[in-house]
Amino acid sequence: MKLVSAKPLVQDAKRRKYAVPAFNTNGANYDMTRAALEAAQEMRSPLIIQEYEPNAAYRGFACLVKQVEHLVDELNITVPVAIQLDHGHSFESVIRAMKAGFTSVMIDASHEPIEANAELTRKVLEVARPIGVSVEAEIGYVKGNEKVTARQVGRVPVPPKPASEAARSTLAEVVDFVSRVDVDMLAVAVGTTHGVFQSQTDIDYELIKTISSRVDVPLVQHGTGGISLGDLTRLTNAGMAKVNFGEGFRYDYIRHFLDLTDNSEHLWHPWRIMQETKNRLKTTMMDLIKALGSDNKA
Repeated sequence: MKLVSAKPLVQDAKRRKYAVPAFNTNGANYDMTRAALEAAQEMRSPLIIQEYEPNAAYRGFACLVKQVEHLVDELNITVPVAIQLDHGHSFESVIRAMKAGFTSVMIDASHEPIEANAELTRKVLEVARPIGVSVEAEIGYVKGNEKVTARQVGRVPVPPKPASEAARSTLAEVVDFVSRVDVDMLAVAVGTTHGVFQSQTDIDYELIKTISSRVDVPLVQHGTGGISLGDLTRLTNAGMAKVNFGEGFRYDYIRHFLDLTDNSEHLWHPWRIMQETKNRLKTTMMDLIKALGSDNKA
């Protein structure tokens, strides 16, 4: 099966009022990627598999593409699957992703003034549109990706909630941005923060409803660590068409791996630990798909 652009997936989600799960598999982690594909296939859900720019730089931009293509064939995946570069921070990095075979890219210039953000996004679109690659941008910076200076060693406790107040996009800046550039998807800040947290509850559902009703572009939710399944359904119903998941999978992978290392009969076979870790992650992913209403939408 050929990989697809994310654009028609999120357009259908906006039209039919559900959200496409965008699962970040931490740079071609086999168990995460396989869990995502198996979950989507069993739930009959469209799927976007994502990768952070630092992960792509470490493993090579083509690694995830080749892995997903292999698993799609190996597992007989028939649901539509897109691959997206998450938080691409330069024109050069998103071009590398497109050349490697990514079918979607995010150019994140949300830290720049709106005019510079729009200009860079247009530059990416000029390359992406002719080859059928979809483009996501961000307006109103979603906090949490700042560089950490303090050392955090080992099994760092999970904070109850974000330490600082989360940012919020304004309707005016969103309308201004989409009037400048015809982007395929738009990430907006609605009261959440990137990171691993026990809980995030300060989501501005009314802001999501307002923005979604005023612009045609499908909206993207970033910073989902600690959001309950019920609240994921609420933000989907409010108007999010794509919901990103990443930090929680990283945390759960290590948590499951440690538990299974200590408490399962693996006899020093890493694949036995990894296989069961994959199964646990798959169960979580199926719950997320159900919460977003994307089951049986493929």
